[in-house]
Amino acid sequence: MKADLHCHSHFSDGSLSPTELLALAHKAGITDLALTDHDTLDGLPEARLAANQMGINLINGIELSCTWDKQLIHVVGLNVDTNNRVLKAGVVQNKQRRVDRAEAMFEDFEQHDISLRESVTDLIGGRGVPTRPHFAQALVDQGYAKDKKQAFKRYLVRGKPGYIPMLWPDVEQIGSWITSAGGIGVLAHPNRYKFTRTKLSRLLNDMLKAGIQGIEVSTSTTDKQQSAMLADLATQFGLYSSIGSDFHSTDQPWARLGGAADLSKELNPVWSGFG
Repeated sequence: MKADLHCHSHFSDGSLSPTELLALAHKAGITDLALTDHDTLDGLPEARLAANQMGINLINGIELSCTWDKQLIHVVGLNVDTNNRVLKAGVVQNKQRRVDRAEAMFEDFEQHDISLRESVTDLIGGRGVPTRPHFAQALVDQGYAKDKKQAFKRYLVRGKPGYIPMLWPDVEQIGSWITSAGGIGVLAHPNRYKFTRTKLSRLLNDMLKAGIQGIEVSTSTTDKQQSAMLADLATQFGLYSSIGSDFHSTDQPWARLGGAADLSKELNPVWSGFG
């Protein structure tokens, strides 16, 4: 078994279609894949068709945005029922939040004589809703930045053009959406938040109360020491352990599809909880 339970298609901020993503997964020898686009389930039907053709076990997934202690947190929902009304209603809410923010971002940029509507719309191609990476790419395409990293440094962050704060739902709401859909919630890329172990422990405790039962122990950017610390926390809190690359594009070698190290056999893998 080779699993990657965190990746994105062009239905959110990834560069590949679900079909192209599954073809890449097949080439990488991945047997179990979860498509976890940001706040949308729209790519899963196409992914299911491709997975069936390629003999890959596709797990229904989604990455949901929420707020904890005034900070943005991402939670991956795995093995969810895509027809569940509670989850579907929550997805609609988060999509609308993104649409409203995008409109405010367009207006803010226009006040600085930067017009990005056409470029961002072309990048989306009728799929999903605009994300900050779409705006960053549009800034690069129009010559306002040499690359997306510079775009995020010059724009899109607090105090710069294009920065619009978001009011995401709290952890308790996200947990209820995932559990109502029969899924397992997993804290995504824990190291990215740069929390101390004490603060991360507080988050995990609150997430457990919300029904979120997993943590990504192995990602494409965690080293052995970091993974060992996360594995220890998974054991301490009785959490499921997950693995995911957070793949977005082939031009990001640090997040290669299937690039996360295998989970230690001592851990309780998240797929053991799939019904």
